[in-house]
Amino acid sequence: MDLEKSSIERLKRTLYSRDESLVPKEKHTPVSPIENNVKTDWGTNTSFELEKESTPMAKTNNSFFHKFLGISAAFFVVSLGIAVFMFYGGLNTISSNNLDVEITAPSIVASGEEFVMGLSVINGNPTEIQDVNLFVTYPNGSKEVTNSTPLSFEKIPLGNIESGESKDYVLRSLVFGEKDAVRSFVLRIEYKVVGSNATFSKEKSYDVVIGSSPVILELSYPSEITSGQEFTLSIDITTNSASVIQDALMKVDFPYGFTYETSNLKPVRDSMWNIGDLKNGEKKTISITGSLVGQNNEERSFQISLGTESADSVFDFDTILVADVATIAIRKSFFDLAVSAGEGNIGRIGQTSSVNIDWQNTLPDKLINNKITAKISGNVLNRSSVSPSNGGYYESLSGSVIWDKNNLPKLETLNPGDNGQVSLSLGAIQNPNSLLGIENPHIDIAVTVEGVRSGIETGSVFSEEKITIKFPSTLGFTSKTFRSGVPLGTTGPIPPKADTETTYIIAWTLTNTTNNLEKGTVSATLPLGVVWKGEVSPSTEKVTYDEGSRAVYWNVGNISRGAGFQYSPKTVYFKVGIIPSLTQVGSTPALLLQTNAAAEDSYTKTPINIGASSATTAFTDPNFKTSDGTVIK
Repeated sequence: MDLEKSSIERLKRTLYSRDESLVPKEKHTPVSPIENNVKTDWGTNTSFELEKESTPMAKTNNSFFHKFLGISAAFFVVSLGIAVFMFYGGLNTISSNNLDVEITAPSIVASGEEFVMGLSVINGNPTEIQDVNLFVTYPNGSKEVTNSTPLSFEKIPLGNIESGESKDYVLRSLVFGEKDAVRSFVLRIEYKVVGSNATFSKEKSYDVVIGSSPVILELSYPSEITSGQEFTLSIDITTNSASVIQDALMKVDFPYGFTYETSNLKPVRDSMWNIGDLKNGEKKTISITGSLVGQNNEERSFQISLGTESADSVFDFDTILVADVATIAIRKSFFDLAVSAGEGNIGRIGQTSSVNIDWQNTLPDKLINNKITAKISGNVLNRSSVSPSNGGYYESLSGSVIWDKNNLPKLETLNPGDNGQVSLSLGAIQNPNSLLGIENPHIDIAVTVEGVRSGIETGSVFSEEKITIKFPSTLGFTSKTFRSGVPLGTTGPIPPKADTETTYIIAWTLTNTTNNLEKGTVSATLPLGVVWKGEVSPSTEKVTYDEGSRAVYWNVGNISRGAGFQYSPKTVYFKVGIIPSLTQVGSTPALLLQTNAAAEDSYTKTPINIGASSATTAFTDPNFKTSDGTVIK
């Protein structure tokens, strides 16, 4: 302890002293040097192999492990080989590979004809198969042979089949479809084996090609038409099926721009026709008439399909039997045809209208045997007034004016670009009483130009243009003066006296013949010396007076056709007064100036204006004398 303390003290003094140096406290025992003999080469190669166990126990354990591992691997290989052999080598009694379905049937059948398929179910398994069932899925459109009932699925029990034996079955059906369509039969065999409740199956399919259609469609239609031209698409339906095709339907998908007009058989719904049952050799025709509008050089196609009616309301057809397409080209015009009459195709009762027909061959081909026909009709046509020019012949029985090479030689041959004009004149009936029962009077003119192309493309060409000459209604208007016998009373001397007021009643009456009129008005101006009294009858009529312009204005509104003939006319009464001047003595002064009636024809959309003579102091009472309207002093 003292030694340790002295050592620590000595160390502290050494550390904190500036003069004393550290002195070793004790001596160490010296160590003798060790001499190492280092080789200068690598010497012999060292083996890194483990030394074998030299004991008998280790050698015995390693030999047993290798033998066990080899026996296990051999057992696995043998087991796998046996399993593969059992499954693929035919010893598996439930293998579907040992079951075969042989099919004997034609690969091509005509649509609607009987299709016969022979089946042989062969059991190649070493054991019997039991409860064998054949399931048949028929293609769309299949039907029974005897009653044409639709077929879709059928289950056929075949019973048990011994090892190495077979069961045969014959399928008979009617197969329908379009030519070259492929129809697939799907066959599935289900069976069981002895001692198992499991059900095994095998499936096989058979394709048959439809060699021909049971229905033939023959389409007849013009290859080219002018835009808006009416034409007929004729569809001939002929059957060549040995069996009856029941509940046949035909659908026509109309192109854009087509307007259906009529057909010889009424459609059951839009673009769908019920053809009924079709027997072998039977022929039916559907004719569809309409018009097609389109741009120049456009083509429009009609899609025609015929098949059997579907039981599902979602679908049109159960099976499509035949389909075809009709494509029609649209031209602006083969003859660049233009027809015009009068001013904007508006005629006038009692006047003659001139009709001009201009044409030009717009084709690059020569046209021969050309013919122009103008068919004239209408509810006010005066047949006796029709007069053709340019040698045209008026066939009054048919109402047609005809020009051809016989009366106009130029029409025999028209080269590309050739043009010309023909004309005719006509008029409407002039008896006003005959017009009273006619609404919207008009004359229709349908002009057709036809010829035969003689170029590369041959055939008839046709252009058509229609116009309607409309006739405005006849508006009647009178302005009369009364002293008695009408609504509103009068005062003052008769004959009128200078510087003394006498009052009169003005009656405005409007009549109308054939068309309804709208926006009707009547106006007039009061001359100086005539005074507006402000009395109107009926009071419901819209009659106004403007003091600044001295104008009387009647807002009539609508004027029905037949007013004044079949119905009461439109009439209004109003009172005016006059204080004659001394300068008017001996004269019959006017009570109204610039009297005019106006309206718009609702059919022709044309304005109608008519004036009336000025009303004077010469009134229209039954006891009126000429002197009663002359001013005296």
